[in-house]
Amino acid sequence: MDDRASSSSSSSSRAAGASHGAFASRAYHTAGSRVSAIAAASIPRASVERAASTRRHELAHVRGKKKKAKGKDKGAASAASAAADDDDASDASDDVSDDASDDAPAVEFDKAVVSALMDAAVEALERDLGKLRTGRASPGMLESLVVDAYGEPTPLRNLGSVTARNAQTLAVMLYDPTLKGAVQNAITESPLGFNPQEDGDGTLLVPVPEMTHETKVQVAKLCHRAGETAKISVRNARRKGMDVIKKATMTEDEGNRAEKDVQKMSEAFVKKIEELVSAKEKSILK
Repeated sequence: MDDRASSSSSSSSRAAGASHGAFASRAYHTAGSRVSAIAAASIPRASVERAASTRRHELAHVRGKKKKAKGKDKGAASAASAAADDDDASDASDDVSDDASDDAPAVEFDKAVVSALMDAAVEALERDLGKLRTGRASPGMLESLVVDAYGEPTPLRNLGSVTARNAQTLAVMLYDPTLKGAVQNAITESPLGFNPQEDGDGTLLVPVPEMTHETKVQVAKLCHRAGETAKISVRNARRKGMDVIKKATMTEDEGNRAEKDVQKMSEAFVKKIEELVSAKEKSILK
């Protein structure tokens, strides 16, 4: 019986303790809630707003960094793409260049072309020498004279024929007599120093006076100058030939032989030029 009483007493005590603990816990949380509410009520509203604003700025900053990182990634991708395009374009250009070089025709050397250029230089010299005065009348003195005919500069040989009547007289027979005045002006104003005279319809007589010694010397200098100009033309033709030989499709031995041929041609034409000039100078100075 005592045991049952003791057990009942213990149970009552435990129940009372549990009830007291629950009451104490509720009292504690109620008190804590009141304290939190009091603390929250005691914080100024401005402080809360500043904290919220700061938080918003932090979030915006983070988002900005993310956007910049994405932008950099896109920029890097674009740069890589552009570089790839440039590489493709460069490769395409190289391919086109290679194709063009493959399609380029082979260079061939033709000795006849070089010879024709040198011949042209000699022919030009002969025309120039024919214009120079000598002790005798020569049609070449007037044939290349330029006349203002029909509003255009025209060589006299295209407007009429020039012949030598004797050692001191030239005759000019014009196809169109109305050009007589223009031809007279051209002859008078030329450095030849001639004074043309009329001799019937469409014909002009041009006396060729004897040259003084001083005049002969000056004309001889012009002759020498014309020869030097012709030599320069021949040397230019030789240089062009040598350049073609270097680029031509031929063996080394063939190239050497071609260069020797061009050099021999050049020397032969230069010698011919010197002979023409020497003969003309003699005819001038005698």
